[in-house]
Amino acid sequence: MRRGRLQPAAGCCLHITQRCHNQQYLMRFAQDRYRYMARLREMSQRFALDVLDYMVTSNHVHLLIWAGHGGSEVSSALHFLQGTSARDYNRRKVRSGSFWSDRYHPTLVETGVHLSRCLFYVDLNMVRAGAVAHPAEWAACGYHELAGRRQRYRVLNLDRLLWCLGMPGRVAEFRAWYQATVDDLVRSGYRVREPVWSVSVAVGSQSWVEGLASRIIVGRKAIVPLNPVPGINVAEGDGSYALQVSRRAFDPLRDDEAGRRRKVYRPD
Repeated sequence: MRRGRLQPAAGCCLHITQRCHNQQYLMRFAQDRYRYMARLREMSQRFALDVLDYMVTSNHVHLLIWAGHGGSEVSSALHFLQGTSARDYNRRKVRSGSFWSDRYHPTLVETGVHLSRCLFYVDLNMVRAGAVAHPAEWAACGYHELAGRRQRYRVLNLDRLLWCLGMPGRVAEFRAWYQATVDDLVRSGYRVREPVWSVSVAVGSQSWVEGLASRIIVGRKAIVPLNPVPGINVAEGDGSYALQVSRRAFDPLRDDEAGRRRKVYRPD
């Protein structure tokens, strides 16, 4: 293993954050968000990965992905998604120039309860922003598929998500639990932003995170406990922890010279 590199094995969950150039609201129109969703669906069909959840806002996106063939496949898939969605927008607006800001930020997420926490964080993004009162009011997100409200043009692999959550085949039970938890969180008024999902190397149990930290030998490391989320009916056991490094000492998706470049990521 190279110094400062952590290449995940096949079969891992990733939370991806990607922002529009200079944090501009380049997807403020619904038609651009719908085009991005169409490209996301195309990406899931072309590449060996599964989309577990997504949120397309006016100036950034969140993706939850299962990387069945490791980081290299995710890098290729996201390169396709970024390129095609940027070209779609530039052609519509008859413009040139950057659409995305820097490179996306990937965070490894442990399956099970920690993935559940990330799932709800993603789905409540526009509620936290004050744009809507409930995720059902925002069309460009995975909520509608997870709740069983969208049957056509689906993007998510629900079977894979249920497997990652430890409840394979239990669709009706999942949807009842998912809907009840979303409604509880909305009623609780919990609107705390958790930057760890967009700046950390990994989020999971303490032992899982410590195992990943032992594989990083460059950069100052910190394992930070996450506060429990009031109103979320997910038992987190000993809690969730985030692995953070003092600088971009590695890239969990790439193992090449381009990964040496330092990036600055803004929390969400």
